[in-house]
Amino acid sequence: MEPLRINELDMTLAGIFSVQKVLPNESTSWTVDYAIGSTLYRIEGHANNGRPHGTDSDVLLALQTMFFRAGCPIGDRIEVKPTDILRMAGLDTGGRAYVRLREAMLRLAGVRWSMVRSSWNETKQRHTGATSVVGIISELRLVDSGGARQPFEQRQLDERLPIEVIFSPTFADAIRAGLYQILDAELLARLQQAPARSLYRVIQAHRIQADGSLATELTVPMKDWVRACGIDESRADNARRVLALAHASLEEEGYLKGAVFSGRGFSGSVTYQFVSAPQPELAELLIARGVTRPVAESLASDHPERVQPVLGKIDAALSTGWKPRSLPASIVDGIRHPEKWTQGIPEPRSAPRKAAAPRRIPAPEPEPELDVDARSMALTLIKLRLGRPLSPMGLMAFEELTDAQVQAVLAAAKRPAAEALPLLQSLLNSPL
Repeated sequence: MEPLRINELDMTLAGIFSVQKVLPNESTSWTVDYAIGSTLYRIEGHANNGRPHGTDSDVLLALQTMFFRAGCPIGDRIEVKPTDILRMAGLDTGGRAYVRLREAMLRLAGVRWSMVRSSWNETKQRHTGATSVVGIISELRLVDSGGARQPFEQRQLDERLPIEVIFSPTFADAIRAGLYQILDAELLARLQQAPARSLYRVIQAHRIQADGSLATELTVPMKDWVRACGIDESRADNARRVLALAHASLEEEGYLKGAVFSGRGFSGSVTYQFVSAPQPELAELLIARGVTRPVAESLASDHPERVQPVLGKIDAALSTGWKPRSLPASIVDGIRHPEKWTQGIPEPRSAPRKAAAPRRIPAPEPEPELDVDARSMALTLIKLRLGRPLSPMGLMAFEELTDAQVQAVLAAAKRPAAEALPLLQSLLNSPL
């Protein structure tokens, strides 16, 4: 089973990475305006080492996922080995792989952009929005065998030596704040061509609606879509060919039911129909058990056949007295990893059969758990103190707490807000 993949959302919406495998020229700056749905975008990009394209997005996806799995450490810094990046990205580790990885890392470190995004405001009867200025990586260094940091640009990669990656604060904070999408890692692993993987990320990002649900159909103007995908605009037939090849892969692997071009050239449009359209009744079943809507929509879309069987097994396990530390987390893990989720969960008792000298194997005792109401109370009090729910990273940290730690959090949350917030930050050791 492929591990989850974390992809920062704003960067994908801004079309910073070109879907094309090879760019016709080394783009170092660009300005584009486009509209997808009711949202207007204006992007000004600068890339000192060339605009990221091709498998560069796979490399960044690996780095983001590694940063997330490391707990989004303070300082926005991680150390990773080149081989681990390539493997996480699903790329080859032989031949010129390390040369291509070095080039990709330099392009990632050299790109900066500003994005103005605005949406129609019904109350004010005009478009309102915000401007953000973002880069991905602040600094890259190679760590030599003695632990000293060396300038990345002046050295070749060594598969044995780590790379120190320091993300820009804005980019790292966006991941901490939950401004990312969780991608279907199984689908990414099946897609053989980089343009198809890149286009999947762009489609999935623009498929997310304002309420967190996933659109069942998406129609986009061709000229705007080409810009959102970072495709060269010099010839409409070439742009259409790039998209069509990626469409074929996405249809073959069961993501798209259809991708239909209408109209002529850049004045036309593209309509996407999804095979895995989220099934509302399945999503509502998950939401009723505490799974957030965006995650519920994704699960009901990516793995609809797993939802009811997993819920049935979990309900049966609950009837035996099993108390999960976090029911929503268990459900999500069960649907994403059906081969492992039942470990340690007792099976429901069945009627005994008559058999000769049966060998009885005692069922494992479930781990003693804190009363569910205490955990719920702790989360409720934290929400009251913050004035909002915990951040995704904060919630993940909470779910990993032992019962004793939850009691400490509960006690801290009962204090006045001025005292509670620093204590909670310390106890969770994660952004609130």
